Amino acid sequence: MNSKGKHLHFFAIFNEALSTLWSILVPLMFGFIWGVRHLDTIFGYIIIIPLIILIFNFFKWLRFTYEFVDDQFHIRSGVLVRNDRYIRIQRIQSVQIKTNLLMRPLGIVQLKFDTADPAVKGDMILSALKRTEAEKIKAQISRGKTEQAEQVHSEEIVSVSPNIDESPLHVYTLSGKRLVAASLLYSKIGVMLAAVFGLWSQADDLIPDRIRGRSLSYIEHVSLVGIIIIIGFAILLLWLFSLITTLFKWGGFKLSIYHDEWRIHRGILETRDETYKIDRVQAIRIKEQWLQQLFGWCTLYAECSGSIDSEKGDGGSVLIFPLIRKTDLPIFLENVMPKFSGPITINQLPIRGALYRMIIPIAFWFSLSSILAWWLPWGKYTFLALPLILVYCWIRLRSEGYALNEDRLIFVNRLFAKTTTITRKNNIQSFAKKNSRTQRRLNLASCSATVRASSAETYTMRQLDERDAHKLFHWFRN
Repeated sequence: MNSKGKHLHFFAIFNEALSTLWSILVPLMFGFIWGVRHLDTIFGYIIIIPLIILIFNFFKWLRFTYEFVDDQFHIRSGVLVRNDRYIRIQRIQSVQIKTNLLMRPLGIVQLKFDTADPAVKGDMILSALKRTEAEKIKAQISRGKTEQAEQVHSEEIVSVSPNIDESPLHVYTLSGKRLVAASLLYSKIGVMLAAVFGLWSQADDLIPDRIRGRSLSYIEHVSLVGIIIIIGFAILLLWLFSLITTLFKWGGFKLSIYHDEWRIHRGILETRDETYKIDRVQAIRIKEQWLQQLFGWCTLYAECSGSIDSEKGDGGSVLIFPLIRKTDLPIFLENVMPKFSGPITINQLPIRGALYRMIIPIAFWFSLSSILAWWLPWGKYTFLALPLILVYCWIRLRSEGYALNEDRLIFVNRLFAKTTTITRKNNIQSFAKKNSRTQRRLNLASCSATVRASSAETYTMRQLDERDAHKLFHWFRN
């Protein structure tokens, strides 16, 4: 299977240029605001930078070609340094097709190869192709893998129907009602707060001194009730923004289950078509945000080996389904991932372990409240939160635990969200048991299991009873 060397679509020049400009947009914006008084001296630089980026990406596009050579996919790239990369078709786990609001009207998509190598080495992206060309490449790769499989396993494949994977075994879609519910119950306020604090650190350049000084003066003299109202209003705005972004991110979600793979479609403004091999799954995570726990829902993720697109925002995890009732979870797991299905009945942490883990957060809050009471008039009221923190820590730690069911290991952890991790013995790369001098006096120990996902993922259960930790350690060794 050979083909002639081809270029990407000409739109790739502008697509790469826009990506480069976006990565430096914030520094350019800050520089422009800072130097607006000297517009005549910096205006030329602001004009020339995009032009240089565009010219560079033209030569980058000109030097980038791809072709099929026998059983390999060959990519040539590099402006100053020439790079030749050969990817064996058999090593390509899946081909992902993605498009966005800018590319969709032009019929252009992005093609990503997902190989069995780690993410830093396994990703290969063709940034701009006509959809027909992308579908053609995907079909050629699928046909090439089938031909190689037939050569190696010809005797086994003779008896298999060629249309075995034509129709999915199960299809799960996210209805409009459930999409709204998923957006309402799922929130990334913490990430957005970090972004707000990042922008606040640049307030000196963005906000005039007169306005900033007046705002800070108002905050210093506002009452405790006023501060609580301001914080509540800010959290509400961030939550609404998170709701809108989640609606666009998960709109049109569809999960199709085939014999050996999942096919996932999602997105409204930016659509994604993703394929994952079932045999690559190393662990699954059942995540319950605090609102989801209240109404009996959860979100399901998978940790897969090989290269996973870390741009998804889930830390390299694969989103299997955004929102599912906990009562429907056993049947769902049986259909989607049978080897991870089964009862989830955990053994709680010992009471002395929970009390031991409560020492640090309580000591931290007591110290912080003491500092605030000394510095601010209303700081003494922060001590009123101490009983609430005690109750929260107790409930949180008493909901953690572990379960051992034949070759399935289950860890349940909680900070704000409750996370249940399920893996299998043959997926664990290493297992560690640790206990400090204080833990030994209390007959406590900590255990951690590491699996090989897109990056090494370690799951830890702290302050177990030492006999339980010993039991887990010998289970893994034997």
